[in-house]
Amino acid sequence: MKRYTLSFIVLVIAIGIPFLLITPNERDAMSGNERVTRELLNDALRKAVQIATENYYKPIEDPNKMYRGAIKGALASLEDDYTYYILKREHQRAVENLYNAEFGGLGVQIYDDHRGFIKISKPIPNTPAALANLQAGDYITKVDGKRIHLSEKTGMTRASVIDLLRGETGTDVTITVQRKFLEPFDVTLTRAIVPIRSVKSTMLDGDIGYIQISGFIGNKEGTEEEFKNALTAHKAGGMKSLILDLRGNQGGLLNAAYHIADAFIDKGLIVSTKSETNRKFDEEYPATPNILCPLDIPLVVLVNEYSASASEIVAGAIKDTRRGILVGQKTYGKGVVQKRYELSDGSSMSLTISTYYTPNGTSINEVGITPQVSVAREEPDEIEHIMLRKLASTDSVENFVSKWIDDAHQKQGEMPKDFSLLERDLPKLQQTLKAEENITLSLRWLSPRAKQIFNLYVGIDQVVNLAHDQQLIEAIRIIEANEVEKYLNPTPDAAEPPSTTQANMPPEHETTTEE
Repeated sequence: MKRYTLSFIVLVIAIGIPFLLITPNERDAMSGNERVTRELLNDALRKAVQIATENYYKPIEDPNKMYRGAIKGALASLEDDYTYYILKREHQRAVENLYNAEFGGLGVQIYDDHRGFIKISKPIPNTPAALANLQAGDYITKVDGKRIHLSEKTGMTRASVIDLLRGETGTDVTITVQRKFLEPFDVTLTRAIVPIRSVKSTMLDGDIGYIQISGFIGNKEGTEEEFKNALTAHKAGGMKSLILDLRGNQGGLLNAAYHIADAFIDKGLIVSTKSETNRKFDEEYPATPNILCPLDIPLVVLVNEYSASASEIVAGAIKDTRRGILVGQKTYGKGVVQKRYELSDGSSMSLTISTYYTPNGTSINEVGITPQVSVAREEPDEIEHIMLRKLASTDSVENFVSKWIDDAHQKQGEMPKDFSLLERDLPKLQQTLKAEENITLSLRWLSPRAKQIFNLYVGIDQVVNLAHDQQLIEAIRIIEANEVEKYLNPTPDAAEPPSTTQANMPPEHETTTEE
């Protein structure tokens, strides 16, 4: 199959799918008893909505909400976690984030602080926000005069703030900004196209290229284009080996994942899909000979229990074809494919249409892929785990970091960027936590939490963490010791352990904060 003939599965729009109501063709296709039963059920649904609308003890502002609930229930009856109903607004957001990999907006990354106020983490380069000199740490207090505060009382959420900031390109929006040591001021920005990034990269010591893919997104541009650019830059920089990080990557577009895998594999099958009921979903995705990453470049792929779906397609293809080795933890095990169908009211439904198979013909659904080199994440002991949970229920770290940044900002006249200076003061935080919160925690676990908050508040986007990332450290060690080939061709007594089933659902993606 040639590349340009592949459809975009997982997010493919099909206009006007009939639902609940019976069409003439359906009447012809059903037997008499089936037709009577279906008509009775449709009539029962309409009657139930009517009775509720007329007799419910409180006014029903939107009776159509019950019909939407009926659609949710119909799909839920299939007992498939990946088949579900999507509201119109959520569908539009998915089209922007997943299929288009861009949206109309301002180009800021936002987060809500512990008090429910919205802050800017950092403006995205070459966007309206960056050109207007918005800064990390700025508060957005109003949007077009509407006060911004997240709480149950206001009913405002981060998603609703995103809706206010995003919009049609070329339209204006006025935001009120509160910056440290300044009076609030208004900035009027014209919305523009803002790309959504899914790839980060850097060159590690020893000419080891590192590319992290957080999701597989984009139609014509997106993950595939970003990946090509990163790989090209690494090759130009003298890359001798490559680490591809798919940890936490919960999937995306099958087509994008296919192209990434095809960049490494020059022959054979990359993935195939099969349906038990509809042959049109039986597809084969062969490798093409024009690879982007030379075969003599040792490849290590990092995976964990949250690597799912499309990322497992890439990992499975690389492992089965022996193009590289997998390091980390066994993947989640989502071996089914969904297609997104748009319904007549602008909402949509995600429907599981097929099972996919790795090049060896293996279905990894509910099983996952076991890496050649198993490396568990470092975990706190039982007591420190309890202390971390207790810490998460307080604002102590956030308050300490925020005050430290404010003080440093005032002294230096600019936003601080060196975490090591703050790290020197963490023993003070330790003492405060012990005295005021009865929390005793080592710097081993306190420091990474403080650094995460520091980076977020000052707008630092850290690509790798070589201090505490044991899986990445092991990947580097394997490359430096020239052991990739050893794991590709293990001796009989070094066979990998058998697979075991993983039943937990992966966590949902965080709401995108690029506006």
